Amino acid sequence: MSLLVQKYGGTSVDGPERIQAVARRVAQARRAGHDIVVVVSAMGHTTDELIALAHRVSARPRARELDMLLTVGERVSMALLAMALHDLGVEAISFTGSQSGILTDGTHNAARIVEVRPERIRAELNAGRVVIVAGFQGVNPVTKEITTLGRGGSDTTAVALAAALSGRAGVRETRIGAIAGIGGGADAPEPPVSGASSARCEIYTDVPGVLTADPRVAPGARVIPTLSFAACSALAHLGGRVLHARCVDLAARYGVPLTVRSSFDDGAGTHIEEVEMETGRVEAITHRGECSVVVAEGTSGGRGEAREIIANVAERFPETELVAHEQATDAHGAVVWIASRADAEALEKSFRELRGPGGEWRLSAEHGSAFVSVVGLGLGPEVAVRAEAALDRAGIGLLALRVTPSALILRVASSRCEDAVRALHAALIESA
Repeated sequence: MSLLVQKYGGTSVDGPERIQAVARRVAQARRAGHDIVVVVSAMGHTTDELIALAHRVSARPRARELDMLLTVGERVSMALLAMALHDLGVEAISFTGSQSGILTDGTHNAARIVEVRPERIRAELNAGRVVIVAGFQGVNPVTKEITTLGRGGSDTTAVALAAALSGRAGVRETRIGAIAGIGGGADAPEPPVSGASSARCEIYTDVPGVLTADPRVAPGARVIPTLSFAACSALAHLGGRVLHARCVDLAARYGVPLTVRSSFDDGAGTHIEEVEMETGRVEAITHRGECSVVVAEGTSGGRGEAREIIANVAERFPETELVAHEQATDAHGAVVWIASRADAEALEKSFRELRGPGGEWRLSAEHGSAFVSVVGLGLGPEVAVRAEAALDRAGIGLLALRVTPSALILRVASSRCEDAVRALHAALIESA
């Protein structure tokens, strides 16, 4: 009997009819002989509505209370799905993140998983029940506080559970070793569910799989049948909206095979696994529109000062992405982030506080940029030349270019972002 972890996003459980449809799909998989763990998101736009409600009540909601509020959404979904399965004659039980053994660090609103202890899930599976888990949430084992994993965190919940239930040792997103005071560490792997092989993880969403571009921007976009972990990770980090980037990185680390497919049809979707490539290949074009580039430059007043600035910014603005940290021999340094305009403006206002009393640092923000990325494997100079030529033919100015083995990251004016996506998709994917 195989172990299958299925994750259903908000659109898949948006209302009674869709929850009943999910229950029928889960029941079918159960009757086919699979042990099933289901991870659910909040219904529809519930999370956005709860955030808006919080800001109507409070100008600056406390992070802890926001976590307490937001975890309500997934708890509603899990309980309703369990009820729907009971009506189909399928034994099911629902668990919160903490009941499921999802242990995290203490960061509210953007916690990271440090350990998974799925003993209750394992016991219920061995008793023949479908287990439904509230995604996106966990608990800090030291403080006992409820935490959330950040937007898209239900994907990460699903992969972490698949890894842990497959007997992977020490499943975590952060440092190696146990949390202080709770034991654990590099113990022998837990045995998987009786008779089960490594778990597979299926991510159900409202699109037919991972596409070569956003179909709203590039009408010629198509489903990618098979994608490597490396390319999928690059795609997720660089603006792809189908999968949570952290979930892809966890899947790669622990060897969890992933499938992304629609919950509204029976299409095969995209299979994400380790792929051996002898030649380079472009897989997709992704984009992040309307970004701000924030640069801090200065002279350190003490050893490690730049690292302290980076840590302070990460804590205060968790959605801000660090892209470069350069330190010259004369102690002059530069740190570069990509952020939303709102975060960039807030960072500018609070930078004096975040930089501390050390050396002399100044911060500047440039708005109106977009990043369009060519994602694939073994991308060499010839792909960069073709990409630049495609932008040139479309009359799109290239502001900056960064090349990695799995991505070409092109910075353009945000007003030309969608034009750039179409030009690159036509030249590098449709023409192939």
